[in-house]
Formats: sequence, structure tokens, C-alpha cells
Amino acid sequence: MMYLSAAERDRRYEALRKSMAAEGMAALLVVGDGHATGSPVFSTGGFRYLTDFFIFSQYGLLLFFLEDDPIMLVPMELQETVAKKYSWVHDIRLSDDYAETVTKILREKKLERRKVGIVSMESMPASTYLSLREKIPEATLVDAGFMLLRQRFIKSDEERKLLQKAAEINDGAYEAVLKQLKPGMKEYEVAGIVEGFHRGSGADRTFNLVFSGSFPRAQDGTPFQGLPWCPGQRTIEKGDCVHMEMTNAYGGYWNQLVRIVAVGAHNAELARFHEAAVTATRSAVESIKAGTKTADAVAVMAETSRKYGFTLTAPLGHFVGIDLIEARVAADSGIIFDPGIAAIIHPRIDDGKGANMLLWGETYFMTEKGIVRLNQTDDVLHTV
Repeated sequence: MMYLSAAERDRRYEALRKSMAAEGMAALLVVGDGHATGSPVFSTGGFRYLTDFFIFSQYGLLLFFLEDDPIMLVPMELQETVAKKYSWVHDIRLSDDYAETVTKILREKKLERRKVGIVSMESMPASTYLSLREKIPEATLVDAGFMLLRQRFIKSDEERKLLQKAAEINDGAYEAVLKQLKPGMKEYEVAGIVEGFHRGSGADRTFNLVFSGSFPRAQDGTPFQGLPWCPGQRTIEKGDCVHMEMTNAYGGYWNQLVRIVAVGAHNAELARFHEAAVTATRSAVESIKAGTKTADAVAVMAETSRKYGFTLTAPLGHFVGIDLIEARVAADSGIIFDPGIAAIIHPRIDDGKGANMLLWGETYFMTEKGIVRLNQTDDVLHTV
């Protein structure tokens, strides 16, 4: 399935070639694999951004040229077949030695002595990189990851629609949890509810964390875990709290919704944390206008947290798109909230007594008129 139009493809290609020309780059090598949830320099969303296609096994390589049509290299026949059917790229080639194939193509195009960018150096396998250095020693290989990432930060209307659809799916997944969650369930069953709804609603990727336990600490004094974790075998009991980081992608574009639910009984201490976290997020969102620096919005969130007796601690959120983390929302970030930017904001607050909580958050989109909340899930602290 192709999620984006030819006009969107042309917009991206034109902007990227303009940047390449300014940097004197004749070609880019863009790595594609199944990793889209980690750091902005390691994740490989740039491949999907330029192909409207993702690699689900091993890794692929896109050769993107300043003047010629791109060429996609894939490792297996199935991906070759599907890419020819759905990708923007028309020249798809099967290869079992990318360095050899790239060398041949660059020589055919007389680019073996030119400047070639790699997106990204962190995700390029060392064996391929070293082989390229040996086979085309006169080429200048440079890391070009941030050049493409800068372009990806500002989303188009088509991209916003995919972000919005992912938000709708996530809202529905949370509603499904509220209807089905009960004492006696395992953590992995909660993850199953979320992921089943994601996939059943058309999401093409899903990444979910679930943690349960007594809040703010267990009877033995162990504090509630400050970040959700991979769901395990633990049985959820009456009086527990279930902390969920629900994340899905539609058409490659990610949405995240972070919520915590009390099971079987209202939790007054959790309610205190909840009020502080929600108010801190709202204060930051209300302060954001077009041109606001991220560090300034974080400062507002930190000041609100202090008024409630809490300290704001990282992680606070991240900018999002075709990679789950395009950059961090952080106290020292100089990123400007320009129209077209999407961000997940989820404050983690500390009461100084050993209860560090990543408590609450959702995804936002910056428009000309201001910041818009994509998730329609309310801020109610639910007890089920």
C-alpha cells in the first residue's frame, strides 16, 4: 500500500536535492531496516521517507542521486517484488553484496570520485562501509544524516493526516484497555489488548510498554518503576496501578499516548502525581506559540512542577514523525516550534522520596495558529 502521493514525493525529492547541491553531494546512500524507535542518528526512517516503503528483514540501501532517479537495493526476492509494486522507486535491484553493487553503479554514473553522503553512519554496517572505502577510495564518504533529518522535521498536510490517523488508533486502543482491564490479568495480556487493537485498526508498526505494581511503592519499600517496561508475566492485583506507553505507526508515522490506570481502588497519592503532571504539560502547551524555543517550554513545565512540590526529570518527550524519536524534548534544546513540527510531551516528575514517575503524555502538532493536540483521549485518571 502506498500512503503518500506523487506530489509529496516530488516535494521531498526537490527539497533534498537542493540541500545536496548546496553541500556538493552527488549521491546519498540511505540505509533502511526495521529500526524506527531509537535515537535520531541510529533510526532509519529516512529510507521510508524517500521510498514510501519499509524494509522488514535484514537491511536495504537506497542510492539517491542529485541528478538521476534513485535506485533501491534489497536483500531478498519478496522485498523486491513488493517494492516494485508499492514503492515510489522504480529501479529495484536484488543484491547480496551492497558494496560491490554500489561501486558498480557509482562507476557507471562516473561518481566514484565525488562526495557521497551516508544516512546514517550509525546505521550503516561496518563491513559495507569498510568495503566501500576499499573499492572506491577516491570517493568522499560523509555522514549526511542530519541534513535529511532537518528536512523531515517540518511535516506536510499529508504527513499530518497520517499522524492524526495514528492518534485515532491509539485513542481507541486505550479505550479497549479501559473496558477490558481487570485484576488477575498478566501484563502481557494488557499489551495484547493494545497491540491487537493497533493491528486490527490498520497500524503498520506497534511498540508498547506496560508496567504494573503498587504506587508509589510496594510493601517492601520498592518504589514504583519510573518508566514503563517490556510487559512481563506479573499478575495485576487489586490496588495496583498499570502504567502504559502505547505507541503505533500508521503509514510509517508514529503516535504515542502515555497513561496510568488504578485497578480496583482509587489511589490518592497517584491522583496527586497526576494533577501535577497534567497541569505541568498544559502549562507548557499553553506557552507554545510559533517560534517558541523548546527550552523555554520546558522551563515553564519545570516551574509548574515546582509549584506542586515536584522536580521535573528526563525524559520529557521527543519530536516524532517517521521515526519515533527525531530529537529529544529537553531543557537544553534549541529546537524551535515551527509550523509542521510534531512532538510527544510526557513529563517525568520526582517528589524527592524515591517515586520517579513518567506519568502522562500525548502527541501534538504545531500549526500556524498554534499547537494542536492530536490525541483526543481526555486527562481523566481512571480507576477500573
